[in-house]
Amino acid sequence: MKTLSAVMLAGVLTLALSASALADFGGGPRSGFGPGGPGFGGPEMMLEHMADHLDLNDTQRATVQNILEAARPEFQALREQARANREALRALDVGDPAVNDIAISNGELATQGTLLAHRVRNEVRAVLTDEQIEKLERSRDRMRAAAERRFGR
Repeated sequence: MKTLSAVMLAGVLTLALSASALADFGGGPRSGFGPGGPGFGGPEMMLEHMADHLDLNDTQRATVQNILEAARPEFQALREQARANREALRALDVGDPAVNDIAISNGELATQGTLLAHRVRNEVRAVLTDEQIEKLERSRDRMRAAAERRFGR
């Protein structure tokens, strides 16, 4: 049960974080997933989908939104640091030893992002009822089975 909800919430948060990173990488707000661009419509739409799917009440919806809003600056800081690393890599000459430092920084950013997503996922999970957690887990199992059929894992 814990694994399912953790995976589902991690997926939502990772997709939200990735959407912003993709938009940053492409150079503009229309180049990635998000408002005005192709894809899933950004974290707001994903929150709405999750809220509708799990039948969150108004209090739960507001609490989840507050949790995500509180974490937004931390996610933004990680995205900005990752963008700075990408720009630094582009500016390096071939064989520049600074690549090692940037690689280490990228690993640290990935660790921080994983820990942040885990913390937020646990905060959101604490808002859900047992029935909602079970529904989330059933959805995760269906998605996992579909992925295994599609990708043969």
